Amino acid sequence: MTELSFEEHLQAGNTLVAQAQQAATVDFQQARALWQQAGKHFFHAHQLDGGDAQAAFRLAQAWMAEAYALQKEESSNALVMWSNAAAQCELAFDLAPENGRIAMTAASCHHFAGEHDAAKAWKQIGAHLLADEQAVAEQDNADGSKAEGAA
Repeated sequence: MTELSFEEHLQAGNTLVAQAQQAATVDFQQARALWQQAGKHFFHAHQLDGGDAQAAFRLAQAWMAEAYALQKEESSNALVMWSNAAAQCELAFDLAPENGRIAMTAASCHHFAGEHDAAKAWKQIGAHLLADEQAVAEQDNADGSKAEGAA
């Protein structure tokens, strides 16, 4: 049996997430099983390329889905899983330190883990990065409008 490539694991995980999202409103247990399978693919993708921020972040998202499922079941393990998801978000952020979305996701995970100081810090980082990103986008739009007006 041939081992899947990084891209194949990532694509398989993404496909399973899409299926889980469709199943979630009808059969939460089926959706949870699909999210767990997706998480395995994201884990393998992350192992194959530990420097890829997308694979690291998708693994964090899979752990968030599991944390949510545990929280829904009122399991005491939910806090641990939220904390694991936060740590994985931080790893993804290390690989893409300009990504405000990852920072905000880390903030959410820390919040649900009950780690409020960490949540506040990550929220500040994310808000700063997203504001910078918005400012750059607005400047690009303004520059594009000026160029069109000059043409």
